[in-house]
Amino acid sequence: MRYEPLPSFDRSLKRLPKEKKEKVKEAILNLIDFFEKGKKPSGLGLKKLAKNLWEIRVDIKIRVLFLLEDDLVRWCFVGDHNQIRQFIRKE
Repeated sequence: MRYEPLPSFDRSLKRLPKEKKEKVKEAILNLIDFFEKGKKPSGLGLKKLAKNLWEIRVDIKIRVLFLLEDDLVRWCFVGDHNQIRQFIRKE
């Protein structure tokens, strides 16, 4: 599996405080571990939103959007529910 952050992901991640960035990193590492080893961790909240669009839960408010295409994961955006909805509408 290959992983690639999109510019929109990098921009949205920069806006978060340091402690939230650490939680995002932890959630992403848990998802990568799931893809590589097949063990789904509890609390990840993996959810399919559209054909190739998925989200994982970082905490009660923050989510990470990603596109899953064959063997490529493209990190799209980090934000709360409203920011995620706005991002999806734009794309």
